[in-house]
Order: sequence, then structure tokens, then C-alpha cells
Amino acid sequence: MTSIRSDVLSRALDAPAEPSLRPLPPEVAKLLRSLEAPPRLAAHLRAVHDVAVELADWVQGRYPELAVDRDAVLFGAATHDVGKTVHPEELSGPG
Repeated sequence: MTSIRSDVLSRALDAPAEPSLRPLPPEVAKLLRSLEAPPRLAAHLRAVHDVAVELADWVQGRYPELAVDRDAVLFGAATHDVGKTVHPEELSGPG
């Protein structure tokens, strides 16, 4: 991976954002780095993961009796488009 692309990917995964976004789980960030994921994809996955955390927390607070595998939901949100590392044209077109 080129140094510039690596730097951009690192910013997409780790940099503070406005509004603030939670970081992806470390194993997902490691996977995206190993796949040399497009930074745009990493930023998208980080945003979706952040919304999933909010929704999971809301569900847990509102319906505490509901059994939800929070870790699976968050991992799924963080990796739902990982196949686009192989098909990056789907980042800007139909999938």
C-alpha cells in the first residue's frame, strides 16, 4: 500500500471526526488495513458502526428484556461492506 493511501486510511479509521465517531473494533481496523481498504469504505464502515452503537444502546435501554447479541450487531455493522475491497467500483455505483 502506498504511504499516502496508508495515511489516508489511518485517518479514516482513527482520526477524530466532527461529529465525533467511535473507532471501529480493533480487529476490524486490522482487517481493513490488511486488505488495503479504500479510505472511503473505512470511513463509511466507521459511520455505520457508530450508528449501530447508538441503536444497540437505545434498544438495550428501552427493551432490556430483549436478547440481542450486541457484539455480533456491532461487528456486522463494522464489516457489512467489506467485500467492496474486492469490488471498489461499488463504492460509487450500484452493488
